[in-house]
Amino acid sequence: MFSKNFDVSKPYEKEVLNRLHHVQLEILKDFSVVCQKHSLPYFAIYGTAIGAVRHGGFIPWDDDIDVGMLREDYNRFCKIFEQELGHKYKLLTPEMDGRYACTVTHIQKRGTKFISQVSQNLKCEQCIFMDVFPFDCVAEDIKEQKKQAQKANFLGRLLFLAGTPYPYIPYQGWKKELAGFFYNIAHYGCKMFHITPKKIYKKYVQVATSYNGKGENKYVTSFEYTGCLKDKVRKEALFPLKLVRFEDTEIYLPANNHEFLSKVYGNYMKIPPKDKQINHMPYVLDFGDGINVVERNKSII
Repeated sequence: MFSKNFDVSKPYEKEVLNRLHHVQLEILKDFSVVCQKHSLPYFAIYGTAIGAVRHGGFIPWDDDIDVGMLREDYNRFCKIFEQELGHKYKLLTPEMDGRYACTVTHIQKRGTKFISQVSQNLKCEQCIFMDVFPFDCVAEDIKEQKKQAQKANFLGRLLFLAGTPYPYIPYQGWKKELAGFFYNIAHYGCKMFHITPKKIYKKYVQVATSYNGKGENKYVTSFEYTGCLKDKVRKEALFPLKLVRFEDTEIYLPANNHEFLSKVYGNYMKIPPKDKQINHMPYVLDFGDGINVVERNKSII
């Protein structure tokens, strides 16, 4: 009733995934050139960092690239983005496009389409992308840390609900119906009171950055998801960055990459079982030639 049942276990066709990786690698290379030109440190995180150390490139079934930046470097990158990359790419945040309702920043390749089943109800333009995660300082006090994380997580969820009344719900039966009921209330409540994704995102950033430049905040994290406190890392331990092979290019990893990945994933060098090898559930995928390869190749979804 409130959301469709999405099967996340079906793989891409090899030819399609290879082509998608090629485009995403192109985004990464262009991004890296600009960062080097302007002395902006960045580092691979999450699945991209695992892929680099375990596979020397993409995780074979993965379909995105994740990089992190300290907030001050991220802000500088956003200022120069249009001049350096605007002809080829589009930077997507709720601040730049009020129809986008996610906290994660996307660098999108113009002329393409990538619409996941989770985000199919968002009204903004969605293209083949690379994720950029700003890292912010965590409060020193434990209680303040929890408050900061809880506020950020709440605003992140509210942001997504403000953009779609039918989010993906990973439950079945009455739990799914009940969750959907409250999600609908949240969505239409935001509309009724003119609480836009842009307003929520602005508040989210205020919470995430509230301890930047204050005191001796030793830890940083990305507040985009619920595990942000468990995965906090010492800021100075991120550096010096190390350069490693990633497909036919190189990418930077944090100095404490093993510590970070172990916090997030445990034994990240172990290949997960087939039912855990998930992707972003493509719903529409167009490489710019006007052909929706998801519809053409039914086995993708």
